Amino acid sequence: MKITEELLNEMKIKDENFSDGLIKPDGDYVRIPRGHLHGMMELLPWTENEIWKMIPDDDSPLFWLIEKTGCVLTDYNNSIGMKMTPAQQTAFDMMRKHGVLTDDYYDLTKQREKVREAREQKENRKQ
Repeated sequence: MKITEELLNEMKIKDENFSDGLIKPDGDYVRIPRGHLHGMMELLPWTENEIWKMIPDDDSPLFWLIEKTGCVLTDYNNSIGMKMTPAQQTAFDMMRKHGVLTDDYYDLTKQREKVREAREQKENRKQ
């Protein structure tokens, strides 16, 4: 769903948990009734079992899914994701302005780069 001023005003009155969701790279907002992990898994073209097999044992499933989907996870207390797209930033800013989200944003971009580099070094040592 597209985040609009009208929607935010309506949700602020109706639903105190509107903050729990995902902002997709195109700026669309997705509610997550089953939680952030399941919400991101539902965006991918694989089954949940296939996705679990793809996630490296030494990685965080949550962080891996954030990187794979490009989503920003939103929660009232804080949000987490990678470098936001302009559309994500617009939706995030609107939600903050309306008090749906706080200013706390954790950018995982550098952390994910380190994970990739470590994995590549490990692979190179095997060869």
